[in-house]
Amino acid sequence: MLVGAAARAGVGRIVHVSVSNASDAGGLDYYSGKAEVERLVRSSGVGYAIVKPTLVVGPTDVLTNNVAWLLRRSPVFLLPEGGGCRLQPVTLSDTARLIVDAVVETRDLEEDVAGSEVFTFADYVRQIAQACGLRRLFLPAPSPVVLGALSLMGVILRDTVLTRDELAGLQREMLVSKEPPLGNESVSAWIRAHGASLGRSYVNDLDRHFRAGALTPILRPSAETHPHAQ
Repeated sequence: MLVGAAARAGVGRIVHVSVSNASDAGGLDYYSGKAEVERLVRSSGVGYAIVKPTLVVGPTDVLTNNVAWLLRRSPVFLLPEGGGCRLQPVTLSDTARLIVDAVVETRDLEEDVAGSEVFTFADYVRQIAQACGLRRLFLPAPSPVVLGALSLMGVILRDTVLTRDELAGLQREMLVSKEPPLGNESVSAWIRAHGASLGRSYVNDLDRHFRAGALTPILRPSAETHPHAQ
């Protein structure tokens, strides 16, 4: 509906934020939905840019923050199938910069947004633990066991902590780009710099998108960084 309305209104350019490797994710509904929206944007007749982040890391992000939250509350962390799958995160600042670049570009454009560092999931979790000053026991576990444990936790938290599609996408390395990285900032450095604050509170994804938090800004400008913001 939005794409059709934009075309009828004579909008000159659509900038769509999708996700990396959406078109390669046969059988995963989340990625298939993203791929379908990409197709609609391409066929709209409107100039477009499709920006495809891998895993965005920044203040109050879901995955990195909630991994830290779990690490702060449990002496044991389960790694699905040992956590050997890879991911290639990118900072929120780099993502924002590349989206703005896509807005001012004039040609049709599709690009992945990924950082320069590639981690295994196990190494990524260990890095978060180290930044938070935590020593934890990391145990490999079958994926159904991990999903079952997180499902029970989700009942208590009133959230879907991790879906089967999200885990499958991680294990199929959908969060790794096939293109040269466009991000300039080090995710490792960002995690080290923010380890003291990571995971202090749980980020409820359902609250953020569908309940009371859906109308609340995720980040508010601060007086220090934006002295003229009110």
